[in-house]
Order: sequence, then C-alpha cells, then structure tokens
Amino acid sequence: MTFRFWHLLSGTGMVLLTGLALPARAIDLPAGAKLRAEEREVAARATLATGRYDGQQVPVIAAEGQVIRQAWRVDGTSQTSFQILTGLRDQLDQDGFDILFQCQSVSCGGYDFRFGIGHFKAPDMFVDLGGYHYLSARKGDHLTSVLVSRSKEAAFIELLQVTPPGSTGTEISAPDAPATPIRPAPSDRPLETQLETLGRAVLHGLSFATGSSELDDGNVPVLTELAQYLNQNPGRQIVLVGHTDAEGGLSGNVALSRKRAAAVMENLIRLHDVNPAQVSAEGVGYLMPLAPNLTPEGREANRRVEAVLISTD
Repeated sequence: MTFRFWHLLSGTGMVLLTGLALPARAIDLPAGAKLRAEEREVAARATLATGRYDGQQVPVIAAEGQVIRQAWRVDGTSQTSFQILTGLRDQLDQDGFDILFQCQSVSCGGYDFRFGIGHFKAPDMFVDLGGYHYLSARKGDHLTSVLVSRSKEAAFIELLQVTPPGSTGTEISAPDAPATPIRPAPSDRPLETQLETLGRAVLHGLSFATGSSELDDGNVPVLTELAQYLNQNPGRQIVLVGHTDAEGGLSGNVALSRKRAAAVMENLIRLHDVNPAQVSAEGVGYLMPLAPNLTPEGREANRRVEAVLISTD
C-alpha cells in the first residue's frame, strides 16, 4: 500500500508532500556532461516550483525525504537550453512522470523566479537570466526538477530529486563523460554561522553586470538576513568588501568594487535600518577571485560582495 500525505501550508503557496516512491529508470544527460557539484542528504526538505513568480512569491511543492542535488556542465554542445530541457522532459515523460510546471525565463518570472528556485551558484551553475528553462515533475511520490541554461561556451544543468529515505532515486548517466573533480557547493549554513565560524560570508543573490555598481532595491533575502543579524547584535561590526571580474585595469576595478560594497551598505542602512556605525565598505578589485576569469560563469562568480566580521569580542 502507498501512503501520501498532502498539507496546504496556509498563506505560503506551498504544498508539503511525503510518502513512498515509485521506481524510476535512468536519465541520460547529453554526451560529455561533467558533474561539477553534488549534495546528498538522507533526510531533508526541498522545494520545487509549480507556477511562475506572482509578484510576491514562487508557488512551490515542499517535499521531505532523501534529497539529491547535482550541477552538470556540458562543453562542446550546440544544443540550446530548450533542446536540452525537451530531451530530458521526454525521458521523464516516457518513464511515467507527470510534468507539474514548465517555463522559460520570461514566463517563469525572470530574476525573481531564478533566485527563488536555484540552488547552486556560478561557476558550477551558470544561469543566463534572459535565457533559462525550468520544469518540475512527479511520478508517484518521486519528485524532480530540472533547470537548464547556457553560456557561449557550455550548457549547464541543475537537477533536484526528492524520494523517501532508503530509495535509490533516478540514476543519472552522462555518456562518454570524463572523470572530473566535484566542486564543493556554496555553504548552506546560516549567514550568522558563517560569519562567526569563518569570519566572512559571500552575499549570494546580489547581481552586478560588468562595469556596473547598481543594486536593485528589490527584496534580496541575504541582505534581510544580514540586517537582522546586525540589528540583533548591535555590538558587531562588519566590513563589506567588493570584488570584480578581471575585465579592465586594477585601479578602475578597485574603485568599482568599493562602489558595489557601498551600494550594499547604503541598502542596509536605508532599507533595513542598520546602524551606520556597524558597517563600512571597501573594495579589492579582481585580486581575490573565487573562480578563473576565463569564462562568463567564472566572471559572474567573481562579481560579488562579501561581509567580513571585524569584531574582536
């Protein structure tokens, strides 16, 4: 007998699903796909989108069980993001999955949708905000989602599977894929934990184009989290450190990175009521990259702002 438990979480647009999984066959990725990052949790919770961003939130299903997340890179393919997604969708359909939701960047909701559902960051998972595709699917109590995008050089695929603990999940295979080291995923620890154990935290979710220091005034969850930490700990002080990619000269990039950090500082003070005495802004240009500047996804990863905790007690 198969048991399913559905709960509508009032006011959240979220459905919680738990239960037993039906068996699923292997899914073949495009030839040459290389696994860049992977996370496996025996008992965890994950969300899959079931509708476009509605101006306030992304409607989701929340599923509990064994969670597997993977980021793949496919070099040398001429396939578009849509062609790759269609190939994976057809395999899921043949295996008996029902498609819950499918969209492309504009119909998904653009920036807000992507940062509401994506897990991995560049360089492991590069997402063109104007050219990505997404789908979520279900077979019995086995849920999966696929996010596909590409740069000029490569395609990127993020896969999520949620099945009950102890199940095998769907086998993912990549024909002719050479062995490659798996990159560690960005830290999922709370920002407070990162600051007080590592002394620093990358502020994921900020977006700066090459040469720009403009920061959208829209809701950025990591800034809300950082502001809450500072407001609850008035004795703590941080330095916001801006970073750039390597396009252009050093002096110009140092100035630009400082402007980016200052934009974040201004956002915290103006929109989140953070005490100005707790924050300052500096910039180091391209001197401390997270990834090589040889690719668009590497340069995107390097355009960032970090919070550095400077309190000594």
